[in-house]
Amino acid sequence: MEREMPDNSVVVNLNQFERTRRAQVSAELLSVLHDSRDLLIEGATRALTRQTEAMENALLAMAERAPLLETRSAYYSAQTILNRQANELLSACKDAYFRSFSNFVQGRDKAATLELSELSLMDDQDFEATLAIDKATARMRFNCAEELVALDARIAKLLGRTDLSEKENPLAPRALCDALLDGMSSMKLEQNVRVVLLNQFDLVLTTELAQIYQSINRRLVDAGILPDLKGGTKSHARPPAAAPDGAASAVPAGNDMFKLFEQLAGGSGRAGGGGAGIAGFNLLDSLGQLQSGAMMLPGGGRFELPLLEASTIQNVLRSLQQSPVMQAASPLDAVLVDAVAMLFDAVFDEASIPDRLKAQIARLQIPVLKAAMLDRNFFSQPNHPVRRMLDTIATLAVHLPDNEAGNARLETISQVVSRVLDSFEQDIAVFDSAATELEAISVTLDDTLEETVNASLQQDIAQIKQSERAELAPVIVHDFINRALRDQPVADAVREFLRRDWAQLLTLDYVDAGEQGAHFNSHVETMRELVWSVQPKADMDARLMLVRILPGLLKRLREGTAEIALPQKLSDRFFATLVILHANAVRPNAQPVPLPDITPEEIEALTPASGANAAAVAASVPEAETAVPEVEDEFSLRARALNKGDWVEFHYDDGTFRWVRLGWVSGIRNTYLFSDQDGMNSFSIGLHRLADKLRRGEAVVVERKSITESALGKLMSLFRQKLGYA
Repeated sequence: MEREMPDNSVVVNLNQFERTRRAQVSAELLSVLHDSRDLLIEGATRALTRQTEAMENALLAMAERAPLLETRSAYYSAQTILNRQANELLSACKDAYFRSFSNFVQGRDKAATLELSELSLMDDQDFEATLAIDKATARMRFNCAEELVALDARIAKLLGRTDLSEKENPLAPRALCDALLDGMSSMKLEQNVRVVLLNQFDLVLTTELAQIYQSINRRLVDAGILPDLKGGTKSHARPPAAAPDGAASAVPAGNDMFKLFEQLAGGSGRAGGGGAGIAGFNLLDSLGQLQSGAMMLPGGGRFELPLLEASTIQNVLRSLQQSPVMQAASPLDAVLVDAVAMLFDAVFDEASIPDRLKAQIARLQIPVLKAAMLDRNFFSQPNHPVRRMLDTIATLAVHLPDNEAGNARLETISQVVSRVLDSFEQDIAVFDSAATELEAISVTLDDTLEETVNASLQQDIAQIKQSERAELAPVIVHDFINRALRDQPVADAVREFLRRDWAQLLTLDYVDAGEQGAHFNSHVETMRELVWSVQPKADMDARLMLVRILPGLLKRLREGTAEIALPQKLSDRFFATLVILHANAVRPNAQPVPLPDITPEEIEALTPASGANAAAVAASVPEAETAVPEVEDEFSLRARALNKGDWVEFHYDDGTFRWVRLGWVSGIRNTYLFSDQDGMNSFSIGLHRLADKLRRGEAVVVERKSITESALGKLMSLFRQKLGYA
């Protein structure tokens, strides 16, 4: 009978291992598995140790920007842990991974031992931790896809399996992330702090794991486990297409530019190490010399690039290509240099980036080339730290007016670029810190500009709204009066008073504050009471109501006529008529008192000044723009699609241009209100005039897009053409 091993035994029960894994693993292969374990956890903890300071700085920066006290507290707590207990934390994580790996080997992994009594609903914190692990795992698997395909296949082979799920591979990113979180739990850290730390570890490991998994794959190959497995890329089914003559293979799937580079180089070597360069020469190492001064050539010569000053825009990588340096480089290195040079060509051709900002980007050419050679994810990851930095610098263009404030911001950008030039050797995290700092500057500038614009445009917005209400007032007032008079038997004197005189008061009220204005609503209610007051009152309750409201009604009517400066004779005649109308309304018999007559000629003679109020209203609003054709086409649609915060570049006849930010759009007359880069000066323009300027090229919508994604998209098309792909 087989004897059971105690749980705390350090001896591996291979029979039990065989039963659980359905394959017998020899002691030699088990040793290989343990070596792979050590390569993973030691490599991960070394990478995290190197980046501890960078993670601390990132956490402090995030804490300063966090709007909620709870979030800030979590960031500060995580930073304190890294600052004071980093070694203890990483040691705990390493121990947790060893325990997890041992449980796996002995068949006591969590999935096998979970009891029904342990099952329960997740609380919010557990869900947040699970979500963080899922996100971290997904990012790591994406960035190490090629390496993990090979690793999964080799671990499956080692365990005698035909296939292997992510949870069944003890070297997979999920197993590593679970162990990291378990290690933090063993230190009794709060759940939100653990999630923050896991996110930071993920950012570091995402760029480091590919190399670690490459070393594990090499160890497995050395042990004879699938040594002939090619590259590790999964085959994807593609519809058959007629490939051009001479094409070596089908078009690579997705945006895998690095494979295109390898095909162009005629080999499958990696950057800095493949192809037929001169023995003993490493371009990547030599670029480090070039970044700080001159590069020593293999034959003993010396090469240095043209000096890039703060106002210089020059693609120095083109000079590098034409130098003796490239004669010593491998074919793949040559393709990479060409690709990055083309990237900068595209950036320097971008019209939306001002020259003084392009000059700052130009200073980064050698560091960007080094980063692209160190980390091929540069070409596939839109959020790669290097690309984030370049993209953020480009978007800051809208915040660089040609004044003292703009110059100060440019100097800040220059300082960040200088720090990268001084400190970057091979650690991509330098770019990550720089990108985070620049993104924080961009967010602050956006928020500050938003506040400035909102404050400075209030008067302009009020004036435009008043102008629009002045146009609408005659229609709105006419409608309110018609509704008040509808189906009501009203004497002509009251009807004429409302349409001719009271309408002036309502117009002034509407132009001043709109339909929701207190005065407008009060005067509309007075109008309705007036119409009701002159209706026949058949019962005593209605008569008593009239007696109660009449003093206030007359008072409001007199105040209103005084406000529009109704001529005294007309006012006296109207109120005299009103006395008779009210007397007739409560008269029990059907013999009303006749109303005093007034001829149209007398009214005309008395009301020459009645139009003065309308003239005053018209004088108080800005003049309308010169009419332009109301054409509905792609340009009018483009104008309609603009939102608050969008930027437009206006070009003028003298060759100058300026960037303006959309601060407000009226919903009535489609008036667009723009402000300059500082938010202090503004101007308005109508929809169709703006569309006309877009049509003529006098205005261009500024798209705050990723310049690197746009440039790399162009590169992808060009390289496909070079390889003969459609």
